Amino acid sequence: MPENNEQSEPLRNPRSGFVAYVPVGSIKKGEALVTTGGSGRTVACGVCYGADLRGMGPVPHIAGRSPSYLARQMYDMQSGARHGEWSSLMQPVVAKLTDEDYVSIAAYVSSRMP
Repeated sequence: MPENNEQSEPLRNPRSGFVAYVPVGSIKKGEALVTTGGSGRTVACGVCYGADLRGMGPVPHIAGRSPSYLARQMYDMQSGARHGEWSSLMQPVVAKLTDEDYVSIAAYVSSRMP
């Protein structure tokens, strides 16, 4: 939801922020998946993105990114719709994730400081 409806519509101010509401407990569930891999459900994100999720070398940062962007990217990688240079590396990482996992991971990662 827009933080400020007057700035978001009709002005379409690109600096007007948004708030993403998630089910209670989503951030905590996401933290477990992101930091530990969730007992084999996925791989800890820090392996590629760094402990602070701010990227490493050619791997971009994911901390603080839009939750809808993060969820869409995970879904596209899982379904095979994303064909970027490193997408094939992410397919086994996202293979077992559910829609609830997408929400939880996106909630946690987007809550981190970029």
